[in-house]
Amino acid sequence: MTLTSFSLEGFKGMPVLVVANSLSASTAMWDAQVPLWSKHFQVLRYDYRGHGNTPAVGDRASITDLANDLLELLTDLKIDQFHFAGLSLGAMLGIHMAATQPQRVQSLVAANFRPFQTDETRLQWNQRLDVVLENGVGAIVDGTADRWLRQEFRQQHPQTAARIRTMIGATTREGYLACAQAVRDYDARPLLAQVRCPVQLISGTEDLAAPPAEIAALQSGFRQSAYVCLPAAHLANVECATDYSRIVLDFLLGQPATPARP
Repeated sequence: MTLTSFSLEGFKGMPVLVVANSLSASTAMWDAQVPLWSKHFQVLRYDYRGHGNTPAVGDRASITDLANDLLELLTDLKIDQFHFAGLSLGAMLGIHMAATQPQRVQSLVAANFRPFQTDETRLQWNQRLDVVLENGVGAIVDGTADRWLRQEFRQQHPQTAARIRTMIGATTREGYLACAQAVRDYDARPLLAQVRCPVQLISGTEDLAAPPAEIAALQSGFRQSAYVCLPAAHLANVECATDYSRIVLDFLLGQPATPARP
């Protein structure tokens, strides 16, 4: 049996929606979305290795390793077909799953992610990995949280910002190192043509970690896709919780997504 921590919310018999987190996040990042989504889907939330309540599995991992963790969990839960919504690392994993398991992934929401790393961003990831290796995840909490949420939002919602910092800091050193390497080494470009399902792309206007132009440019690479840019930084689902929840649900239910107004 898998040791992956998970929750499955919603009525039995409804279609399954797998949601996948950002690096150094836990299932709590979806708290604002699940009440709405679970009215229409069984929502499967889970934690990556070394994140949340899932134990670490060494300090190295690839996107294939993370996909295999999820596939093991899906096997244990006897889930064959499913929809997928991921943000950041979760979006990278979603594209990988849709490309390598096309018969299983029925639709995909990929939000706030970088499709591949440049020499400059790979250097940044290597520097971040060195900091965590030497000093632990606590050394990057402030910088990560500041990139994830706009300053205006942090000032207006200090309790939410504090919860995000706590969530990041709870990630194990091994879990961060492993999953950060998966992010650093990821490249979506060879996978796009293999994705058969409809895709909803989402970005944030002020997302420095995943520039919106890079996400918008992927639209033509998929067979069927839509794109929305929300007034947010990296955690668009937190900053624009209501609009994000509705855009994703409309897409999953087959309705056209419409961009929220800033």
